[in-house]
Amino acid sequence: MTTQPKLAPVLTAAEQRLRTLVTTAPIVLFALDANGIFTLSEGKALQKLGLKPGEAIGRSVFEMYANYPEIVASARRALRGEEFSMLAELPELSLCFETHWAPIYDSDRKLGGTIGVAVDVSERNKNERAREQAETLYRSLVEQLSVVSYIAELGLQGEWLFVSPQIESLLGYSRQEWLASSANWIDHVHPDDRHTVAVAEEATLHGNPFRAEYRMCRHDGGIVWINDSGSLVRGQDGRQLLHGVLVDVTEQKQLQTRLAQTERMEAVGQLASGVAHDFNNLLTIIKGYSSLMLEKDPHGPDAHAAREIQQAADRAASLTHQLLAFGRKQTLQPRILDINVIVRGLQTMLRRVVAENVELVISTGNQLRHVKADPIQMEQVLLNLVVNARDAMPSGGRLIISTERVQFSSDTGRDETLVRAGSYIALSVRDTGIGMDAATRARIFEPFFTTKEVGKGTGLGLATVYGIIKQSNGHIEVESEHGAGSTFRVLLPEVDSEPVPSVKAVMTESQKRGTGTILLAEDEPLLRELGQTILKQAGYEVLTAPDTASLEQLFATYSGNVDLLLTDVVMPGMSGPELVKVVKSRWPNVRVLYMSGYADDEIQDMDRDAGFLQKPFTPSELTAKIAEVLGS
Repeated sequence: MTTQPKLAPVLTAAEQRLRTLVTTAPIVLFALDANGIFTLSEGKALQKLGLKPGEAIGRSVFEMYANYPEIVASARRALRGEEFSMLAELPELSLCFETHWAPIYDSDRKLGGTIGVAVDVSERNKNERAREQAETLYRSLVEQLSVVSYIAELGLQGEWLFVSPQIESLLGYSRQEWLASSANWIDHVHPDDRHTVAVAEEATLHGNPFRAEYRMCRHDGGIVWINDSGSLVRGQDGRQLLHGVLVDVTEQKQLQTRLAQTERMEAVGQLASGVAHDFNNLLTIIKGYSSLMLEKDPHGPDAHAAREIQQAADRAASLTHQLLAFGRKQTLQPRILDINVIVRGLQTMLRRVVAENVELVISTGNQLRHVKADPIQMEQVLLNLVVNARDAMPSGGRLIISTERVQFSSDTGRDETLVRAGSYIALSVRDTGIGMDAATRARIFEPFFTTKEVGKGTGLGLATVYGIIKQSNGHIEVESEHGAGSTFRVLLPEVDSEPVPSVKAVMTESQKRGTGTILLAEDEPLLRELGQTILKQAGYEVLTAPDTASLEQLFATYSGNVDLLLTDVVMPGMSGPELVKVVKSRWPNVRVLYMSGYADDEIQDMDRDAGFLQKPFTPSELTAKIAEVLGS
């Protein structure tokens, strides 16, 4: 007969000693015999398992937890005499126990079962999982954002404790490389911007958030603009640490620069146009009276002085035309043309313009479609670009003029550089000269900006090109590097229409004189007086109206007919087109001839049958144009 181990008294005594301790703690105290039968089951945590203290006694652990292989495996280990700890998870109940197993021996040191304690760590485990999930989410978020997050000591020589992986795409350094030498991070800041960082650091020490924009040097030598923002957070060791983010704002800075440049050029264009407008009025007076002097006595003692005055006025008029071209206020006469015809027509002149040590190569595309532009202005564009290229090659080189068809499948660029999708004819002028740096490229189209010596240029050549192309609904691009030459490319929208041959007008003696009544609407007194003198000498009866009040008085007192209205495009209190409507309400058959020092939006509203005369003009040009309008 086998003697059974005397376990019960031992366990019973243990129960009595521990019962008061386990009734309040979140634990389960249990014991199994050698067959896995519960001999002890106590503890407050039993409630979460749906059990009462002692309820599991006499039941098999292998049956009760058959659906939990980890618990069954742990019980078998423990019944083999192992002592260990493990986590037992019950996902269906959202519970997790940290379980400690130990063997039970009888007085003969024979293994008689196991005893254990299971501590409910569900809340702790849940918190740890939540923290791990939060850390994973944060890490994922940080790594997916395009910004660089960091934790660093405050100070220009402060050590960086953490930096996100985006530091490599931003500056070209791996996290390990950056952190290894982070105390020298200020060396990567552009020298001109280190003071900006120092000021921001100082402000942060006084309780303000860290805010700074500055340039940093990439590993490959490139420059990026950084927006750096952060705040001080006290670390576990009591240190004040700067938690911040670095954002690449290079593109934003470039857009701001382009916008500022566009606004500056628009403002200068408005100023230039206004000056040119007023100056053209004065030049009309100068050219008009000097012409009258020559007509009156072409061989008299003052004839030479009059001719010199006229030549000076012509040179001044050329400058105003360039200013108007830049300001996009020049009166263009666009027509359908072949850009290759323009290039080939100027070929002989261009070869004389370039120096002997410059090789001129002309390569025109085949079967190009046409564009709509002013042929005279396009000749000026090409000539100015060639002169600019020639001056960029003082020691000689190669100058290539080419034309081609260019197709854009989608819009490219922004603001002033925006090119809409479509087909364009490109005119390119490329040189092998000295090239330009970025600072020069940013200003080349500004009027009066020049890199040439004083007296070597007006600085209006490229500004004129820019204005003509923009006013012609085209675009101009420049590619250049210092020491590597330059390429200017003009893009004009392609059109399907065919060119119409132009007929050059020939002025006859009969155009210098005429008959009829002309209403002269001009607010500039000297110009109005000159107009009266020219028109009366040409045989016309002249009525004048300096403003709308004078016009109303003329309606009330003049009963005759008016054959032609000669008016400025812009009049005080009323635009030229509005004035035409008023005059035609009284004289429906009146012919109209506009005159203006520059083109503006009002000209778009002009009567299609009206004539236009650009200031400054001579008396013969005025009378010839009047004869043309009256005879049309």
